[in-house]
Amino acid sequence: MMHYKELETMFADDFSSPVFPLLADYYLKDNQLNRALKVCKIGLANNPGNLYGEFILSQIFLQDKKFLEAEKKLKKIVNNSINIQALILLVDVLVKLNRSQATIQKYILILDKHIPNHKKVKLYKKEYLNGEHKIVAKVSKKSINKPALNIVISNKLATKTMFDLLLKQKKYYHALEVLNIMEPNKKNSQFIKKNKPELLNKIKKGMNNHVIY
Repeated sequence: MMHYKELETMFADDFSSPVFPLLADYYLKDNQLNRALKVCKIGLANNPGNLYGEFILSQIFLQDKKFLEAEKKLKKIVNNSINIQALILLVDVLVKLNRSQATIQKYILILDKHIPNHKKVKLYKKEYLNGEHKIVAKVSKKSINKPALNIVISNKLATKTMFDLLLKQKKYYHALEVLNIMEPNKKNSQFIKKNKPELLNKIKKGMNNHVIY
């Protein structure tokens, strides 16, 4: 995991910094829901266009079993960007809330367009697209609380090669996580100095274009 103290400093210096979702995500994974919620609310108040921040906030709501609030956030995200994780979570929440079959099918069809062979999407299609099926309200806690297709960056994976790979794939927040893990090593100082400002600029541009990384 990245060095959250640095994120705390960056966030304290600039509440609109694009790193605030990473800090909130750290608190969320550490089960510090109140801190995660506070960071998200402050960050979004100062940077309302940050859809990644909205996504982390939706996960906080899910963790706190506030499914109606999570539904609103997830719909906002998927209606303004392409975020597969948010789509999968949204379908789970729609089922949990007993939304209409037509509403659930709408988002399953979007998933089917992007990742038709994903295991969970296949289950969705079998349940809701192949004939008439009764909606099952009970969804496992695991599927509600954990987003699919997540990338976990370990210390061993935090290398220049991994950074370049993530950059090429436009996974900018994960690339930033790699840089934060690498930064304490003085050998990486020039690499960090060269790449970090440009990466933060890409993240800001992405937020303006409503793209989730």
